[in-house]
Amino acid sequence: MIRKRLQLTIITLLLILTGGFSGTATAAGASTLVTTKWLAGHLGDKNLVLIDVRTANNYGVGHLPGAVSMPYGKIEPMTKDDSCRLMPSPAALTATLRGMGVNASSHVVVYDQGNTASDATKGATACWILESMGMNNVSYLNGGFTKWTFEGRIIDNKKPAPKAGNFTAKLDPAKVATLKEVRAAARTQKVILVDARSADQHFGATKSFEVERFGHIRGSLDMPAPYLTNAGINRAPATLKSKKVLAAIAKGIGLTKNKNAKIIVYCNSGQFAGLDYLVLHHILGYRNVSVFDGSMMEYASHEKLPLVRFAWGHVK
Repeated sequence: MIRKRLQLTIITLLLILTGGFSGTATAAGASTLVTTKWLAGHLGDKNLVLIDVRTANNYGVGHLPGAVSMPYGKIEPMTKDDSCRLMPSPAALTATLRGMGVNASSHVVVYDQGNTASDATKGATACWILESMGMNNVSYLNGGFTKWTFEGRIIDNKKPAPKAGNFTAKLDPAKVATLKEVRAAARTQKVILVDARSADQHFGATKSFEVERFGHIRGSLDMPAPYLTNAGINRAPATLKSKKVLAAIAKGIGLTKNKNAKIIVYCNSGQFAGLDYLVLHHILGYRNVSVFDGSMMEYASHEKLPLVRFAWGHVK
């Protein structure tokens, strides 16, 4: 009996050391949310591709060792109308990622400036775009460039010349919601709508200059993306709040405990919704989450579609 228990203990320890209990890990053995400490120990991994979504100027001044540049603002949407604010065409993304050396087997780690909540939304949304285009092994660097440099870690300004990759992008429609789906969700209330904008925009007191009308889509729950990070707290980088706090926020806005519930996240242009997507899907474990790419810029442009103003979406 003692020998059997000893064997089980040894096996358990081996599983832990080799990543056998990695939870929702990527093929590279890392979670979707990786730390600077983890990345520092894996910079030399064979299949690792590190993508910097900051501006080209910032990248040129200094970046994490081996990182390739894919500026967030340079990602061209596949169409020019309001139905697509962010998602590039599969062909364009395929060409871009292959040029960065991304293969089907690659583990891609995305990082942003990591200074503000807005920075965090860019990195998180880039992860959503990559996932939506079939990249299965994508991680987000918690705290980004700011946390990395605050810790005194090495940066350089060398531009790598990777060998062309073989990744082929293919859109997964389950991760990208359409206006038709959002209209149905607002009408039937069978799908949960989550608004990632600020509380004052959700309430209808203010609006983005990009959006034509005030208010929120009927029945929406407001989960402002900036509330999800520690940005600016005692000069902290834009790391995500703890899972415990994020779960409390989800509970506080009235989000269901049912992890199989279908959820559509929107904001003004899709960018802030990307951070809510990362938190809801990867941190809190909701399985059926998508982003309304057109978001309020598309929805509010249709004058006949109703918007609710001077009210909270969770109040029936």
